[in-house]
Amino acid sequence: MYGRDYHGKTLHFEPSSGLLHSALVMADKETDTFWSIMTGDALAGPLKGTPLRELPLGVKVRWKDWVAAHPDTLVLSVDGEEHDRSNPYDNYFASAEAPRDARGMDDRLSPKTPVYTFQHGGVAYAALYAAFENGAVFKLAGDDGEEIFLFRPKGEAIFYSTLGWVGHFERGEDGRVRHLPSGAVFDPEKERFTGGEGEVPRLDGFDTFWFHWSQVHPGTAILGG
Repeated sequence: MYGRDYHGKTLHFEPSSGLLHSALVMADKETDTFWSIMTGDALAGPLKGTPLRELPLGVKVRWKDWVAAHPDTLVLSVDGEEHDRSNPYDNYFASAEAPRDARGMDDRLSPKTPVYTFQHGGVAYAALYAAFENGAVFKLAGDDGEEIFLFRPKGEAIFYSTLGWVGHFERGEDGRVRHLPSGAVFDPEKERFTGGEGEVPRLDGFDTFWFHWSQVHPGTAILGG
């Protein structure tokens, strides 16, 4: 998820109908600037070179889970018609093949391998889902010993949001993960850190496929593989 406020304007983004490295390019209505969701900056237009401001939040859930938690949710429709009987992305997620025979920059992973991706300290990372089901701590490159904690419920659907935090962590004898600076403990039921003093810094990143990410970041470090 990206912020919408740039150079004193609140921008409204929409699909440009263009692709770059097999990924969607957005355009804003206010300045007609084109933005890449994969490179993270403006490609062309008045705001060219402006970096996208990534926000450390975003929720992707199944409809049945969302409506159970928010039963009064209003559903947007197009011309009053419902479009819940078929999902054009079902085949996309089910297929092992990338669209238009897209490939990754290297063959360490197959093109459609789902990964959680982020950049930190000037290094690009991709974490394999299977490596952090039910939560896992990874050390990052650098001399300060910084770590990340990633979490996905075991067996959850591919479109379920990965959760991530950055800092220093330890797993206790009870199996629970503690954020050392604050003393907060991760609650897998609530999917957040609780207790302690102070906030646990969230990690900026997003879920995608290897062929998308590796085309833009060919030197990616792979976590869990």
